[in-house]
Amino acid sequence: MPTKTYFNLSEEKQSRLIAAAADEFARVPLNEASINNIIKKAEISRGSFYQYFADKEDLYYYYLSLLKQDTQKMLLDSFKKAKGNLFEGYRLFFPAVLTLIMDEEHSDFFKHMFLHMDYRTGKEVTPDTAKHLETERKTVHPLKKHIDMEKLKLTDPEDFSMLIKFLMTTLFGTIGEGFYKKHSREEIISAFNKKMDWIEYGLEKK
Repeated sequence: MPTKTYFNLSEEKQSRLIAAAADEFARVPLNEASINNIIKKAEISRGSFYQYFADKEDLYYYYLSLLKQDTQKMLLDSFKKAKGNLFEGYRLFFPAVLTLIMDEEHSDFFKHMFLHMDYRTGKEVTPDTAKHLETERKTVHPLKKHIDMEKLKLTDPEDFSMLIKFLMTTLFGTIGEGFYKKHSREEIISAFNKKMDWIEYGLEKK
């Protein structure tokens, strides 16, 4: 996260730095991004940069957090529309989040992100409501109260968290595959829905 010094900057200076970061992270993946390019475009010194962020990864994940702000509400709205059906909720959520990701303004950034995704990036891009939370006394998953748990064959308390991680991995993998194979939005959605059907209904013939 940015330092207090960053948040003390004027809105114009913050926006200039974020715009410079957006350009650089859209140009190349994180591991190839150049701090020199960012500070040159933002018109700040290297010393100033390190007063605002620990490193380029710090800036990258802050920028990602700005882009994903709407995904939490999108996910919960999807489960509300699906009346608590977990799989239908994900079928509704996927096209909405894909539209955000494939938006022309951010598509290059997300293309690099999904084609070079690692464990940390997967955790950071996941909507907060889909993350596993731990309290001192018990394990709580924030999505449980939005899902009709009676429709799921889950016995172990940890199974729900494992299922959500599996669904999010499937979601991210489908998007990454779509970028890699240069599929259309419709083809990516079709592939995801097929995978949801496999998970929900199974593949074994009755």
